[in-house]
Amino acid sequence: DIRVVRGQAQVWGARLQPSRAFQRIVAPAWGALPRLRGEASGTEACAAADEDTDVHEFLAQRSWPIVICARLVTGPISVNIGAGDSQETELREALRATFLLGEERPRLCAHRSWPSLLQNFLALRGNVTAEGSAWQRQVLLVVGAKNVGKSTCCRYLVNTLLSAVGEVFFLETDLGQPELTPPGLISLHRICAPLLNFSPAAQPDERNKCLVSLFAGGTTPAVHPILYARSVRAAVDAYFEVCQKHPGPSPPPPLVVNSHGWLTGLGLELVHAVLRAVRPQLVIRIRGNSVALAEDLAANDSGLTLKRKRSLLARCGPLTQGLLEASPRGEEEAPSVLVDVESIAKSSSSEAKSRSVRQPLAGELRWLRFAAYFRADMDPCRPPMGSPLRSFFEPLPRTRLPLRRLSFGLVHGPLPPGEIEATFTSTIVALCRLRSIGADLFVSEDDREIGHHADGTFPVAELGEDVVARCVAMAFVHAFDTTCNELVVYVAGPPASLESVDSVLRGDIQWEPHSVRGQQVVVEHATSLGASPMQPFCSSWVLEGLAVGARAPTTRT
Repeated sequence: DIRVVRGQAQVWGARLQPSRAFQRIVAPAWGALPRLRGEASGTEACAAADEDTDVHEFLAQRSWPIVICARLVTGPISVNIGAGDSQETELREALRATFLLGEERPRLCAHRSWPSLLQNFLALRGNVTAEGSAWQRQVLLVVGAKNVGKSTCCRYLVNTLLSAVGEVFFLETDLGQPELTPPGLISLHRICAPLLNFSPAAQPDERNKCLVSLFAGGTTPAVHPILYARSVRAAVDAYFEVCQKHPGPSPPPPLVVNSHGWLTGLGLELVHAVLRAVRPQLVIRIRGNSVALAEDLAANDSGLTLKRKRSLLARCGPLTQGLLEASPRGEEEAPSVLVDVESIAKSSSSEAKSRSVRQPLAGELRWLRFAAYFRADMDPCRPPMGSPLRSFFEPLPRTRLPLRRLSFGLVHGPLPPGEIEATFTSTIVALCRLRSIGADLFVSEDDREIGHHADGTFPVAELGEDVVARCVAMAFVHAFDTTCNELVVYVAGPPASLESVDSVLRGDIQWEPHSVRGQQVVVEHATSLGASPMQPFCSSWVLEGLAVGARAPTTRT
């Protein structure tokens, strides 16, 4: 936690001003460290005479083992310890070793072209005018392959724009490694506080409000490409609606869009679908250091030749036509600027071996995002470590939802009504409200009762051609209470926020608290040797030692 008393501090594009509130910066041991730079200015949160009293009050309220109070001074520092120059030198070296870590921890580095790109992007803000009753939009899109630093770049862009204009919108279209939500969601956030949590397990700032969250069915858009394209279009329409209602003489806040790293085949077509939906003025394409992209992601693909269009349709067929219908071209094609930037992400094998902490894999980071979503008390800097189901969900209350107003559906295939209970128990699901593309995503309709079928089965939710799934919360299904006619789930949010839920959707997402990568099972100390970490959703390991055959043939009769 950091608090600026006088002057200001720069952290990854964000400018922290003097305040009595603390700003939390989370940097896990396996990631790069952000640089903290102090600058002198005339503003201050408290008078210099009251600074010592303020520090003592801070220490009295907390019992931290180590507290560093740094003061920015000008000129040489004189250390008077009543000893010779040798001890003064040792003290200086001790302070330097305390504030400056070793080179084994990499530092976050911004590309030298990012500040100039943002400066030119902000210069266009002065030319943005209102046409009639609607403002023109300012959209910036970041594209690139996997592991090139797109998310880190988006954090820098959002923090820098936030320091300049005071408010920024952030659209997340990466389903596998999102920044502010669990995997599988396309979200639109109104950013009012800097993004300084560099751990996937860190809790988002409450000042950053999620306006729209749409369930896309999985951690990759390949699960349901059409639903993915429709969801992106719906989130962008929500931002355009905010721009149309923006009051005042100043332009609306800009939009920063993060994309996924799948840039071949179908993934490339989905990136083009995002381009058509967001219509950005500036596209920053981050290229890898060693492998250049074979396909050219033109910011405005209106110049595709007829031959190329035929080849796309021949390769994807009806799927490409569905993507074009889900994200059609705008009536007015705004010009876009494409800028290629080399990646500054350091992922060489030599640097990876020099790290004392192993870098978690992509699947482990997704597991950590889900775990931190349900358990806000998790240590954000702790490496992924599985836990038995009973221990993981023990602190969470069980929420009950009436089954009379719920329908159930699978995103990636048909669902027999008689298998709903077996399909959804002990799985992670999305509690959604199905809405049409043209419907207002910000207004909740009246609750409706769906009821059961005559044979006692539950109704099945169907995703039509123009339907998107607005996600209210992600949940873990505990059981179906048919006696009380309720669905028992574990959910992170308050029960009052679930009143608008009318559908429970399951996608292609597999997550278990006891298994990080499907094989790392952590068993707590139990009194019974037959206890299973999957209880209560699975019986004990009754087959262990039974019906496994003899280890070696015996000669006894």
